[in-house]
Amino acid sequence: MAQLLTWITIGYAAVLVLALAISLIASAVYLNRARADLKKIAEGLAVVDPQTAPLQGVLTQADEGLVTVRDNLRKVAENLGALAPETAGGAR
Repeated sequence: MAQLLTWITIGYAAVLVLALAISLIASAVYLNRARADLKKIAEGLAVVDPQTAPLQGVLTQADEGLVTVRDNLRKVAENLGALAPETAGGAR
């Protein structure tokens, strides 16, 4: 009986080691693929970066202008909100 349990334990350990090895190899393969994809992305970004550098100043100015527009639209919304109860009450 002890010999049977020994062989079952050895078999279980072998299956466990094999499963662990397979999962580690699969993880290494997928990590290697991810590394290759990230390298391609980094190369693409290196090409795009100098091409978009001149837009920095233009986009900063556009952002500042849009902040002003946003603030003014908020004031308009507040004013319209203040007028809405008056208009609705007078229409009845």
